[in-house]
Amino acid sequence: MTSTTPIRIALVDDQKLFRGGLRMILSDNENFNVVFEAGNGKQFFERLAFEPVDVVILDVEMPIMDGIETLKLIKEKYPEVHVIMLTMHDNDRLINHLMQEGASGFLLKDENPEVVRTAVERVAQEGIYFRDYVSKALLKGGRQKSDSASYGGPEITERERQVLCLICQEFTSKEIAEKLFISARTVEGHRRSLQDKTGSRNIVGLVLYAVKNGIV
Repeated sequence: MTSTTPIRIALVDDQKLFRGGLRMILSDNENFNVVFEAGNGKQFFERLAFEPVDVVILDVEMPIMDGIETLKLIKEKYPEVHVIMLTMHDNDRLINHLMQEGASGFLLKDENPEVVRTAVERVAQEGIYFRDYVSKALLKGGRQKSDSASYGGPEITERERQVLCLICQEFTSKEIAEKLFISARTVEGHRRSLQDKTGSRNIVGLVLYAVKNGIV
């Protein structure tokens, strides 16, 4: 019996069989609670009004109201809700666009079940989860925008830069603390300072800032 509050999850995909598969994958973890399922964005918001969730696993391609439109509205009305986008397509431009719109993670539909469970845990705890193809897409997009120009933003200390680089490499606060021989609370302090300096609302924004400005 776990003493932690289960992560409340919504599954949004127009394929019932796929949603059922996701539910089975997530039901193996007692820290997960699939609150509801929906076949499109419109159904999702109708349910969300009465059944709050922490994490949404959201398909990109759906009828009536697709994943991109749904993501934008979630970030506008429920910014505290984390969104993991699902798609069949490993497309750099799509990944960059979804992360710019506020997605906390991105998964292909043929991922290993353990990857899906890890993604939900990381997004709920740290606010972001990258697969290698996501990191490559962001770095590629960042290089194109920065054109290798020297960094000219607010002053970032060497320790903050170390923390930022490790965040961009998917390390959790606890793991960063262990690597830098500091406390997790100190890591959180550096992260808040970085967000304040860069004007980033969350970790996703912080990572995008780092990539665009050539810090990583």
